[in-house]
Amino acid sequence: MKRTAKMDAINNKIQRLHKIAYDPYERIKHPTPVDWQKSYEALKELCRILPDEGLYPNTLGYLCYYGRHTNGARQYKEARSWFEKGAKLRSIESTYKLADMLASGLGGPADPKYALRMYQFVYEYCRNQFESGVKESKFADAALRIGRIFHEGKLVKKNDLEALGYLLEAKYAIEWRKQYDHYGDDVVEKNIQRLIDECEQPDKEQRDDRYFGIGLGRVPFYLLMNSDYQMTIDIEVADEGVIRLEFRKKRRDEKKPSRILWTATPAMRCFMTDSVVLYGAEVRRIWNRNPGAQVLCDHYKYDETIKAHLFYLEDELQCKLVEGEYVLPMDEFWLTEIRDHPEAECSIVQ
Repeated sequence: MKRTAKMDAINNKIQRLHKIAYDPYERIKHPTPVDWQKSYEALKELCRILPDEGLYPNTLGYLCYYGRHTNGARQYKEARSWFEKGAKLRSIESTYKLADMLASGLGGPADPKYALRMYQFVYEYCRNQFESGVKESKFADAALRIGRIFHEGKLVKKNDLEALGYLLEAKYAIEWRKQYDHYGDDVVEKNIQRLIDECEQPDKEQRDDRYFGIGLGRVPFYLLMNSDYQMTIDIEVADEGVIRLEFRKKRRDEKKPSRILWTATPAMRCFMTDSVVLYGAEVRRIWNRNPGAQVLCDHYKYDETIKAHLFYLEDELQCKLVEGEYVLPMDEFWLTEIRDHPEAECSIVQ
C-alpha cells in the first residue's frame, strides 16, 4: 500500500509539473516571461524525475534557443546541451535542431559534415514514418531542412531543382499534418512556401512535356532506404529497345508495405502511390538471373565503368541494365496520382 501511495504521489507530481510546463503552449493565450520561467523550472524537474524521456530536454532546448524565459536573450550554449540530451534519447526534433547548431556553430564548435549526416538520417527516418502513416511525423520539418540546405548551398553544392523536390515533399506533408493542429505548423508552412518561391522553378514548357528524364538510381534509393524493405521490378520489353519498369516495395516479413511518396520536381507534383513506373530507352543490354520473372532485390549499385545499373539480393546479382536513358511518362504519372494520404481524414490540396 505504501509503495502504491508513493507511486501515486510521483505520478500526480509529474502530471502537475507537465501542466505547468506546457501551459504557455496550450492554455495561456499570451504567456509572459514569468510563465515561461515556471515552464523552464517544471521541465528541469521533469528531466530529473524522468531521465529517459526525450520530450522534456527537447522543449527546454527550444526555451533556451529562443530565450522565452529570459526576455528574448538566447541561451545557445544551454540550448545545445539540452538538444544533445534529447538527441541521445531519440528525439527527432532535438536531433535536427542540434544539426542546425552544429552546421552554424551556435552554442559550440561547428561540425558541418556531421550536421549533414544528421540531417540525412532524420530525413530518411521521418520519410519512412510518413509513408507508414504516422500522424506525428516530423517529415515536413526534415524535408524543409534538406531543401534549405540545397537552396542555400552551404553544406552541399547549391541546386535549386534538387531543393524543390524536398520542398514539395515538405509542402505535401505539412498540408496533411495541419489537420491535426500541430503546434507551429503555420510557421513551418510559411517557411516552406517562401523557399519554394525563392527557388528557380521549372518552366511551363518542361512541366507540360509528355515525358521528362529521371535518374534511375533515385527509385531504388528511395524504395530501399529502410532495411526492412526489398524491392520488386517487373520488366516488359517493347519495340526498338524500350523497356517498361514497374517498381514496388516489398516487406521482408511479407506484411503489406507502406506506400511510396513520389516527387516529380519538373512537374511540380508530389503524391503517394503503390508503384513507380519508368521507361528506359536505348537500353543496350538487359541481363536477368531468371529471364522473364519478376526481379526481387534488397540493394542497388551503379557501375560507372560499364554504365550499368545492378540489382542484388543478398549480394547475388539478379539483374543488370546497361546504358539507356530513363523517363517518367506523364500519362501514367497522372493516372497513378493518389491525393489522399493513408489514414488521413482529408485530401491533400495540390
